[in-house]
Amino acid sequence: MRKKVMSVLLAGTMAAMTLAGCGGGAGSGSGKAAEAETAADGSMELTIWVHETDSSDEGKHYGKLVEQFNETYAGKYHANLSQIARSGDAGGYDDKINAAISNGGLPDVYTVDGVTVAQYADAGAIIPIDSYFTEEELADFNPSIIQQGTYDGKLYTLGAMDSSVGIFYNKDMFEAAGITPATKEEPWTLEELTQAAQKLTTEDCFGITMSLDAKDETMIYFFLPLIQSQGSNILSDDGLLTDGYLNGQAAVNVLTWIKDMADQGYASATPAENSFELGQAAMALTGAWEPTNLAKFGDINWGLMPMPKYDDSSKAVSACGSWTFAISGQCAEEKREGAAELVRFMTSTEAAKGMFEANAMPPSRQSAFSQIEAFNQEPLDVFQYQLTNTAQARPVSVNYAVASNQFATAIQNVLTGMDVKEALDQAVEQYNFQTDTE
Repeated sequence: MRKKVMSVLLAGTMAAMTLAGCGGGAGSGSGKAAEAETAADGSMELTIWVHETDSSDEGKHYGKLVEQFNETYAGKYHANLSQIARSGDAGGYDDKINAAISNGGLPDVYTVDGVTVAQYADAGAIIPIDSYFTEEELADFNPSIIQQGTYDGKLYTLGAMDSSVGIFYNKDMFEAAGITPATKEEPWTLEELTQAAQKLTTEDCFGITMSLDAKDETMIYFFLPLIQSQGSNILSDDGLLTDGYLNGQAAVNVLTWIKDMADQGYASATPAENSFELGQAAMALTGAWEPTNLAKFGDINWGLMPMPKYDDSSKAVSACGSWTFAISGQCAEEKREGAAELVRFMTSTEAAKGMFEANAMPPSRQSAFSQIEAFNQEPLDVFQYQLTNTAQARPVSVNYAVASNQFATAIQNVLTGMDVKEALDQAVEQYNFQTDTE
C-alpha cells in the first residue's frame, strides 16, 4: 500500500485538498533520516515547516511560538522555522512537502492537514507520537483532534486549532417570521430546517445559502455530518470501499434533500457571494470562519444554531478538523524527543488560545476553551458544544482525497440534472477506477 500511496502523494492528489518506538526507526519514510546537529550553545537543532507565512496573523503566531520555544529550551533545543506559502491550489507548501518526501529533505516537524494524516502515515512520512504524550495530556484535546490524528490505531498528529460548521441566521428575519431557532442541545432535523427555509424564502431572499457551487472539500465538510447522522459514511470502516457507502441510502437521502432545496428555490445552486452577509439569504450553512467575515459587513444581527441532524431518529453529528503538527519519518532517532517537545509546545493550551486570537478558529483543547470567553457564551458556545459532544472526523483513509472529490462531483452532477442514485453510482465507479479498488 505504501508504494501506491506515495504515487498518489507525488501526483499531487494531496495538493488538491483545501483544508491531514516511533514507527519504522530512523530510516522510515522515503528519504534518509537526517543526522542530529548541534548549535554553538550546545542545543540540538530542530527544523520545522508551517503552511502560513508571516504575512498573516496565523503565520505571525507560529513565529512567536517558535521564538518562545527557543527561549524556553535555550541550551537544549533550538528550532529553525521555515514558513512556506500555499499557492492558490494549495500547491506551494504541499508540493515542497511531497518533493521532500522523495528526496529526503523533510524537516523534523511540519504541519499536516488533518484529512491527509492517513496518506502521510501510510507513506512513512510521519511517525506515531503516542509514546511522547501522557493519557492526561491527550484527554485535554477535543476528541475530534485525536480521532483525525489516529491511523491504524496509532496517534500521528496533534493540532492547536479545530473547526466546526453550523447554521448562521439573521435574527431580525427570524423574529419577523416567528421562527424560534434551534438550541445547541436540540438541533433541528432536516425537515424543520426545510420548513424554516421555506417560510423565510421571498422573491429577493433565499431561505438558506449552502455554498452549493463549491467543487472542493467544502461539500464533504458541510454535508458528510448528515450522512454520519444516519449512522453511515462515505467509506467503509477500513477506509477502502465506497460501494454501499458513497452510494448508500444515507448518501442518497442527503443528496436528494440538497436537490430538493435547490429545486424548490429555498437555496441557490449558484449562490451570490456573501449572500447571507448582504441580506440575500436568511441563513447560511458555513464554518467557524464566518464571524470574521461578518465583521466586515457592519452591524448584522446574527445568531448561530448547531448543525442539523437528519431526522428525529438520527444522532447529532457535526464537522471538525484542521491543520496539525507531526514528526517527520525522516527525523533522526536521537532528535525525536526534542521534536516531540516542539509538537507539545506548538499545541499547548497557550498556543491554542493564541491561535484563536490570531485567526478566530476554535481551539483544540478544552483547557483553552475555558479561557476564551467568546466560546462560553452565545453565539459561539454552539461550536464549543459541538466540538466537545457531537464532532466526528472525516474518514482517516489513504483514499480519502479521491472519495471527497467524487462526493463533490456527485453533488454538482445532481444539481445539473443527473439522477441522485446514478450520480452516486458513477462516483463509486470513478473512485474504484482511480484507486484500483474492487
